[in-house]
Amino acid sequence: MSAPTTLPAWAAPGATQDTKISRPGLGTLTWLELRKMADTRAGRWLLGIVALLVVLVIGAMAIWGDGDRTWQTYAQLAFLPIAILGPVLGVLTVTSEWSQRTALTTFTLVPQRGRIVAAKFLAAMVLATATLALILPIAGIATLVSGAADPWDMSAMVVIELLAFLWLNYACGVGFGLLFANTPVAIVSFFVLPVAFQLLSQFSAMESVGEWLDFNSTTGVLGGGETSGDEWLRIFTSALLWVVAPLVIGTVRTLRREVK
Repeated sequence: MSAPTTLPAWAAPGATQDTKISRPGLGTLTWLELRKMADTRAGRWLLGIVALLVVLVIGAMAIWGDGDRTWQTYAQLAFLPIAILGPVLGVLTVTSEWSQRTALTTFTLVPQRGRIVAAKFLAAMVLATATLALILPIAGIATLVSGAADPWDMSAMVVIELLAFLWLNYACGVGFGLLFANTPVAIVSFFVLPVAFQLLSQFSAMESVGEWLDFNSTTGVLGGGETSGDEWLRIFTSALLWVVAPLVIGTVRTLRREVK
């Protein structure tokens, strides 16, 4: 037997002007979307695995690694697991609504679907920023432990590029989630399609195209603090295909999709 659901005053049938309250703001919706990421079993496990891998990778480098043990090196190293698993969190931000069958409830309480999409996107960007905020202190602790001669060599530009890398990849995950609205399909497509395009760009006929549209290659230069203007232009161009297009098409599909 299911427990009765109590709707808020602004959503209750027959509510009058006196009983209605203002609709939740975008900040509130973003906070709710952040909470949803940790409410599901898959979200909790993925967040835990990403954090654990970051600690393990940095710790292994601090104890057994060779070469420059600097703050920048540790921070860049931590991006190896995040580049693989981080964007999956962006996918789950969107697809969990459909896999957990909560889309009907969400869009009933907030009929303006565009606001929900915006909140999911902002939640992914906040999570990406929080990821960097987690990496930097852990990398700093590892730097202190390693005792490098000149450890604090990371410039502000490196931090900006690392953040841009996270934003682009998490946004790409959100875009694929909106586009396919199915967790397995979105995750597989996120990993397979860029790799397939990268393989195609190895052919001479596609080489020049790949230099501008291969998302993995264009964003791979981020994090060194020396990205040139031409490289930023290539990043922007590839982002139009792999980030902006899925976001726009997926948003339109979400706005028009029938919710059952």
